[in-house]
Amino acid sequence: MKNVINDTYRGWNIAVSAEHNMCSNFFFDITDPSGRTQHVSMGGDNEKRALERAREMIEMEIAFNSED
Repeated sequence: MKNVINDTYRGWNIAVSAEHNMCSNFFFDITDPSGRTQHVSMGGDNEKRALERAREMIEMEIAFNSED
């Protein structure tokens, strides 16, 4: 069973797991408050970077949604 790190950021859920994929060692899934999930298979070299990248992606999604 994979070790999953779960976090919540600005109402979104983040799940980070270890899995080697090309040049990345971690992937993450982000789920918005409405339940829509996005998967990023090349999340980062380590847990910390994958979590940072997930938060950056959430910030980008929120910014895009505020433009509508």
